[in-house]
Amino acid sequence: MSLITGAGRSGLDAVGKWSLVIGPILFVISGAMVTLDPADYGDKFVAAVAEGGDTAKWGLVIGVIGITLYARGIMGLTRITPEAGNAQARMRIASAGVVAMLAVWTVQSGIGMAIAENPAAAASAGAVMLGVGGAGTILAFLTLIPFAGGIGSGGLVNKNIGWVLFAIAIIGLLAALIWGTNDETGSMILGILQLIWAVVTLVIGIMMFNGDGD
Repeated sequence: MSLITGAGRSGLDAVGKWSLVIGPILFVISGAMVTLDPADYGDKFVAAVAEGGDTAKWGLVIGVIGITLYARGIMGLTRITPEAGNAQARMRIASAGVVAMLAVWTVQSGIGMAIAENPAAAASAGAVMLGVGGAGTILAFLTLIPFAGGIGSGGLVNKNIGWVLFAIAIIGLLAALIWGTNDETGSMILGILQLIWAVVTLVIGIMMFNGDGD
């Protein structure tokens, strides 16, 4: 069974396709530039940003660019989602949520850049960055719920991919709410889920290219 359906072949624009491919790659690169140590969570993450200097600063910038591209890809998918049923309504909610997520992530990255520029600011701004980041993480997984439903029910890809994204969203929300985003267990689970999410998004982008080439 093909993972992409007829709707996916209807013409996602080139910018949208490339955004779905490049966006998640940049997001993963961003995380690696800030810290490669999975033990860096909470105050340790703030310390890693402060110690990272220009590397951490550029990592945060690249992360914002990656999420911006991801948002562009979601908007492109929304435009080609069939209006029948509630698929497009779900995708519109997902698009609005991704824009809000981008705004929150940009604020967090701005605070992080300030800390990377001036490590002394970590004492006063570190907690704010962690709080904003936690809110952004919860919002990110919330936006994944309508996206998972819309992309599956709208026939853009095989429904199984929608179910995978839905599972990521639910597990991510539970992890963030039960353990928190700055706890060792919560941070580990969320990190793994974000990596899987990035891979699935990349696969969707590649399938859009392959679909139009059939």
